[in-house]
Amino acid sequence: MATPIAGPIPLPSYPGLKTDSPSMLDWGGALVATNGGATQTLMRLGTRHALEFAIPTMPTEPLGRIWSAQLRLAKLFGALVPFGQDGFDVGAPGAPVVAGAGQSGMALAVRGFRRGYNVRVGQAFSHIHLGRRYLYFIAAQDLSLDGTLELSIFPMLRVIPADGDVLEFAKPMIQGSLSGQSVKWTRQTAPWSDFGSITVTEDE
Repeated sequence: MATPIAGPIPLPSYPGLKTDSPSMLDWGGALVATNGGATQTLMRLGTRHALEFAIPTMPTEPLGRIWSAQLRLAKLFGALVPFGQDGFDVGAPGAPVVAGAGQSGMALAVRGFRRGYNVRVGQAFSHIHLGRRYLYFIAAQDLSLDGTLELSIFPMLRVIPADGDVLEFAKPMIQGSLSGQSVKWTRQTAPWSDFGSITVTEDE
């Protein structure tokens, strides 16, 4: 009996991405007064990230065949891609999880860090809640002396985390939909496959 397909679909790890271009989609913005008053910054839930990446040209068999299948499946069921942090040494964060339910805003209480672990500005992590990943970044450096921390993060929490939700610091991931209405690629007579650029955008 065939196993039912369930998303999100992890894209192949080989060959690795040639280039990538992260971006932040801000649903807030500046509210400018019409009569010379102060500009107000609106913070709205829903600010999230996208990742555009170029895939290197590869032999059609077997790599192009596998990539084309996984990309089409990801178009149907959603994609899961590691969020690279080139040159950044993540170290050994331990097994961090959310410490306490009902949290919101731009702070997150965490337990389970390795003692002495240092989180750094701009460091990425993903939060897994009910099977979906949400990508966040550290806003202020901090050192965990006892395995716990009150993280300063951005953007704002987009869901209310549950106590014990897993936080992926060792290998943060971005989960979302492939942009556009179609997945297409070029097959050369060599034979090689060229997939061009793909964009994954967080859905929530």
